[in-house]
Amino acid sequence: MMAPAASSATRHSLRNACDRATGLAAASALPVPRTRAFHISYRRRQGGIASRGAGSSAGGPSSSAPKPSSPLSMINILVATATIVIATPYALDLYGNVTGTTPLRPAASSIPGKLEPYTHRPLPLVASAYYPDASTTSVHKLLQIGLPASVVGCGGSGGSDQERLRKALRIRSVYIKEPSLVIERAYTPLYDTLPGSYSAALVGASGEEKQVLDLLVKRYPDGELGRMLHRAVPNPTVPQLEVRGPVDTWSFERDSAVADGRLPDRIIMVVGGTGITPAYQLLTNVFGRPAASSAQVANAPKIDVLYATPNLENALLLPQLHTLVEAHQDKISVSLYAEHLAGSPASLSPAARSALGPRLTASPAASGRASSIRSWLPSLFGRSSSKSDEQLQLTASEAATKIPVFESRITRQHLEQILSPRHGSSRTLVLVSGPDGMVEALAGPKSRDGQSQGSLSGILATLGCRQQDVFKL
Repeated sequence: MMAPAASSATRHSLRNACDRATGLAAASALPVPRTRAFHISYRRRQGGIASRGAGSSAGGPSSSAPKPSSPLSMINILVATATIVIATPYALDLYGNVTGTTPLRPAASSIPGKLEPYTHRPLPLVASAYYPDASTTSVHKLLQIGLPASVVGCGGSGGSDQERLRKALRIRSVYIKEPSLVIERAYTPLYDTLPGSYSAALVGASGEEKQVLDLLVKRYPDGELGRMLHRAVPNPTVPQLEVRGPVDTWSFERDSAVADGRLPDRIIMVVGGTGITPAYQLLTNVFGRPAASSAQVANAPKIDVLYATPNLENALLLPQLHTLVEAHQDKISVSLYAEHLAGSPASLSPAARSALGPRLTASPAASGRASSIRSWLPSLFGRSSSKSDEQLQLTASEAATKIPVFESRITRQHLEQILSPRHGSSRTLVLVSGPDGMVEALAGPKSRDGQSQGSLSGILATLGCRQQDVFKL
C-alpha cells in the first residue's frame, strides 16, 4: 500500500499528462500556418522583446501585437497643436516687422486691425463700382476700402484754426501691394480719413463715410495692380487687400514751409489724368466735402486747379469740382484742358455726358477765338492742338458758376497768365501731378531714386519760379 503523499503525487502527474495530451491533440487539429519570412529587423525586435525579462511570456500577445497609443501621446499632440495656433499670430507679426511685409491672414486674426506706414496690413474691400456710371464698363473704378475699427474717429484735433489749417495743407496716400508679384503702388484717397487726419472732409461726414477709403483706380493694359483691383470682389468681412499707410505725398510743413512760417497766398495745382485725385484731396482737406456746408475758411489760400485730360470722357470728378467752386468762388478755380473735344456740345458722346453727371451741361464759350500757340508737350496725348482759348463752359442750371474748357494742352501762355502776381509780397506754391512726361516738361524730372525732387527745369523754371515754390508729386 502506497503512502498518501505518494498517491497524491501520482494522481497530480497523471492529470498533467492528460492535460498535455489533450493540448497536443487540439494543436494537431489546427491548420498549420504558412512559413513567413521576416525582415532581420523584425527578428531583432522579437529577440529584444523576449529578452526583456520574466514580465513577458514567449507566447503572450505582448510579444507580437503592437501596443495601442497611450493617452499621454494624444495629450502631447493636442498641446502641440494648441501651441502652434496660439503662436502663429505672433510669428506673423515678427515676420512683418523683420521683412516689412505681412502675409495675408484670415479674417478672424484681423478683427481689431491697424494701419501702419511701413507694414502692409490686410483690409477688406467694401464696395467696387465702375466710374462715373456704375452700369457702364469703364477703365475707372471707385473702390471703398474698409478702415480698421481702431483707426476710425482718430483724426487730429486741438490747436488754433491757423494751426489746423497748416496741418490740413498736405496730401496723403496709401500703398497697395500685389501679393503674387510683390509690387506696390501709391493711391491717393479722395478724402483723408486716415489716422491723424486734420481734413475738413471729416467735418459733417457720416460714420460710414469715416470708415472707408475712397479710391479712384484706373485700369491700364500693362498695369498688374490696377487689373488686380478691378478684378477684386467686394466682401466687407474678409480682409483681402494688403495696404500700408498713411504716407505724406506732400506736406506744407515738411516740404514748403519758409522761415517766417507764413502760409502761402495761393496754391496752383497743375495736374493730368488721375493726378486730379491729389488736387481733389487737398481741396476737401481745406474746404470740406462738396455736399457739406459752404462755410468760409478764414485765411485759407486760394487754390487754382489746371486739369489736363485727353478728352471729356476721361475727365474725373467734374460734378464734385463744380460744386466746390460754386461754394467757394473766391477761393477755388478749376480750368479743364482737353486734347480733343466734340464738334459741338450737342454731339457729346454718352461717356462724356456721364462724366458731366446729371447736373452739369456743356455750352459754347462766349468768346472762342482760336490762336496758334505751341503746346507744352507735343506728344503726351496725341496730336498737337492749336486752340488755346476757351471753347466750352461747364455749368449747372441752378448756378452761375462755370468751369472753362480749353481744347488744348496746358501751354506756357496759360501758366504765365495764372502765375502773374496778384500782390507784390504774396507767395505762390505750384504743385505738379500727372504722367512722368508731363511733370518733366513742366518742372523737370525727379531724381533717379524717385524720392527726391531733383532740380527745377522745364516751363516753370523759364517763367521764373523758384525751387522752393515748386513741388513734384
